[in-house]
Amino acid sequence: MTQPTQQDNRWHLDKKVPVGIILVLLFQGVAGIWAVADIKKDVEVLKDARAEQKEKDKAQDKATAEAVALVRSDIKEVSGKLDRLIERSPR
Repeated sequence: MTQPTQQDNRWHLDKKVPVGIILVLLFQGVAGIWAVADIKKDVEVLKDARAEQKEKDKAQDKATAEAVALVRSDIKEVSGKLDRLIERSPR
């Protein structure tokens, strides 16, 4: 048996590589670049949406605080009426 020479161990490209494999690799590369570009576009859209969502959250927080204040004032009013009713009722 003969030992392989250093030249036999090197990578090389010859006519044995089918054109189909080369085309598939090129197609996969283009598809990968396309996918990365699409992801970048989605990230930009989400960044824009985040700013809009912050404004919506602030408005919703303000509306919730106002609603809670109204409920508290209604509870105080009902509590006052109950106190007057209890004071007026005969024992």
